[in-house]
Amino acid sequence: MVSPSPLLQLPARVEALSGLSAIPLEYVRPADERAGLGDAFDLARTHANDHTAPQIPVVDISPFLDATSSQQQRDACVEAVRAAAADWGVMHIAGHGIPAELMDRLRAAGAVFFALPIQDKEAYANDPAAGRLQGYGSRLATNTSGQREWEDYLFHLVQPDGLADHALWPVHPPDYVPATRDFGRRTRELTSTLLTILSMGLLGPDHGDALEKALITHSQAEAGDEHEQKQQDLDLLLQFKINYYPRCPQPELAIGVEAHTDVSALSFILHNGVPGLQVLHRGRWVTARDEPGTIIVHVGDALEILSNGRYTSVLHRGLVNREAVRISWVVFAEPPPDAVVLRPLPELVTADQPARFTPCTFKEHLDSKLFKKKQKEQQKAKEEEDGNGVHHHDEPLPQTQTN
Repeated sequence: MVSPSPLLQLPARVEALSGLSAIPLEYVRPADERAGLGDAFDLARTHANDHTAPQIPVVDISPFLDATSSQQQRDACVEAVRAAAADWGVMHIAGHGIPAELMDRLRAAGAVFFALPIQDKEAYANDPAAGRLQGYGSRLATNTSGQREWEDYLFHLVQPDGLADHALWPVHPPDYVPATRDFGRRTRELTSTLLTILSMGLLGPDHGDALEKALITHSQAEAGDEHEQKQQDLDLLLQFKINYYPRCPQPELAIGVEAHTDVSALSFILHNGVPGLQVLHRGRWVTARDEPGTIIVHVGDALEILSNGRYTSVLHRGLVNREAVRISWVVFAEPPPDAVVLRPLPELVTADQPARFTPCTFKEHLDSKLFKKKQKEQQKAKEEEDGNGVHHHDEPLPQTQTN
């Protein structure tokens, strides 16, 4: 096996490393994280040939969108989505109503942007250290040991359009802005559709608005009277991210994205047909297949909280490969960070099934999650420094949203 490259002054972008014969040490995952890693193409072929391997469900929601569908067809659609969200926390959605031509335009625009020279993309560079998260960037060290992920990305708000900073949207190719804006608008509509279906799956056909209402309703005590409640409807924030995973000479040592759950309510994923996404299902990593025309949908933490754990926030990771660049386009549907308190829906909390989650805002949940991750990493680093031989083989603590 080729040895990793020694420590050196790394370029800012992973793309610049893809021509190396061995990856820099900063990208080599610890031994206890490398179990099951490998070339994404090899693992996808192995999974495809294993007829006993579980497969991520494919759910057609067109009956729910078609006014001519029978009640039986609509009920079957609700049950299929509910079952996938409860058992898997992820599904391929068919019949979603977003035109294939638009999805092709979105893919083409993102591919053209990332084909630009790195120096041209740097015009849109972000600066996480200065608090500027939106823009073009790379997954740098996210843990105390300094390991990096094999990924570059472009990240910005896409909905509501009036809140988006369009100065961060690439002007080349020319179709980037119109294609991305249209896809964001249609994904917002799809978000409402799926939240309606998922609400019905929890509470029945008369409560289709429950989840979205819980995600966008601001409750705040009026000044001077803490018992009076002020209700104000806000809107979901749709964050858009293009993940770019360059070819990797040693995919058995590296990872595109560490195992994590998304903090969002729902996440919507397109990709360029190159394998890499894996989800954890009943203790087994399952490689997502290419299901043409579908959109992959993840249940995120916010929805798991509202459903009191009935829906599963799926643990997933991104692998890399030697053969081809993988690109994915992700929309994260999130509640406003500070204005909405996330808590289990009251109808789902009973004496037999008490609330499993402490009420918190979306930002508080994210901050707590990052703090716990940092605590765990620091503890692991301390144990390794002490030389006591303790190593953790359980799944990494879920991190922030990256797919």
